[in-house]
Amino acid sequence: MPPEDINLLANVIQIAQADGKLTKVEQSIIETFRKDLGIKKGELSAAQKLVDSGSYTIKPVGSFSNQVRNLELALRVAYSDGDLGPVESEMVSSFAAAIGLSKEQLERMITETIAKASTCGPRCSSCGVENSADSKFCSKCGNNLSAPESEVEAIYEIPRSGITIEFAESTGASYPKALALAKSASVFNQGIKGKKTWHMANFPSGNITDALPLAEALIGLRNRVLYINGQEQPWDEVFSFAWCFTERAKAYRPVEYCFGKDENRINPWGCRLTRMEWSEWANWFCLGQWEKSGLMSKKLQWRFDKNRIKHELSTNVYRYRYCPHLNTTLFDLVLKGIPDVVVPLESPDWDYHQSYTEVPGAVKVVQTERNSGMTFTNEFWADGVRPKGIKVLANILINAFVEMKHDPGPIRALLK
Repeated sequence: MPPEDINLLANVIQIAQADGKLTKVEQSIIETFRKDLGIKKGELSAAQKLVDSGSYTIKPVGSFSNQVRNLELALRVAYSDGDLGPVESEMVSSFAAAIGLSKEQLERMITETIAKASTCGPRCSSCGVENSADSKFCSKCGNNLSAPESEVEAIYEIPRSGITIEFAESTGASYPKALALAKSASVFNQGIKGKKTWHMANFPSGNITDALPLAEALIGLRNRVLYINGQEQPWDEVFSFAWCFTERAKAYRPVEYCFGKDENRINPWGCRLTRMEWSEWANWFCLGQWEKSGLMSKKLQWRFDKNRIKHELSTNVYRYRYCPHLNTTLFDLVLKGIPDVVVPLESPDWDYHQSYTEVPGAVKVVQTERNSGMTFTNEFWADGVRPKGIKVLANILINAFVEMKHDPGPIRALLK
């Protein structure tokens, strides 16, 4: 950003805002100057921030002619309300002295500014254009010149980095809390859009948890918009994890909450929302195919289709992908730890996943058992495998935590 443009606008804002605030008319005139001078909106925002910081002092910038023009612009804005307050007057005098204008030259500029203002009709509060004295509507934008000042549109720029939440004034019970949270954000701005006051809070860190308290306070309010790095995003998709995140914070052991122990539905992924538990009835153990193995090809082994498992896993958690506790590294390590092939007849940790109707890819299994001198035959279709207990799961998770250099203690406690 060219610092001269920022300082030029900051000088105008500093003088116009010396009486405590910028009126909507003053804002619209400054916006008109910005457009006429070809200055970007971001530079206007930067100038406003400089002034709002409380430490800015007027700095003459550019050539002498540009400095005089800068003072002229400041006078035109300051006199838009018909008067120059004592603080504004002092700032104008200091500015004039700093650029080398004599007292007589300054008084002449003031006289010309007042004369011009008195001969002009009403200035449009929307676009800042001066109109003829008998005008009822703006000659440029058609705005109702008699409309209340509060209807003026004051647009701010959405930051291009970080997480930004924008919301309108509301009668909802949580609105005061939301407004207080927004004002405490690193960047806060507000303006009028569609006859409503809109507020904008930006969290430059880009950390979703920084914005979460404000997002939760806005639950139930209609007019709200979310931006990530300046791009609008679907609110419900980004914050769909919020309710689960809140419940986790209440849990006695948050890690166990994510692994689903409180529901007795242990999952190996560290996210209960995957709905892919480690249980004998879990359908994801049927993602794969049967193969013949052994010297005579008489044995059947199950080969997991890990690419498909990963696809199912990614699909299930996609809408919760912004959760800060989602650990995709763990996903990969668990998939790596799951055996590529399983031979149910030879493994004490795996058995057939039984289906009593024939389904595509299933094989027919005939098991013979002897008990009390009698022989029993059990026939069924097997469309996959199922784990017998959690021994394999324990080994997979402990190894994964060790590889991630995390303490495996919580996993041992989880699987007791």
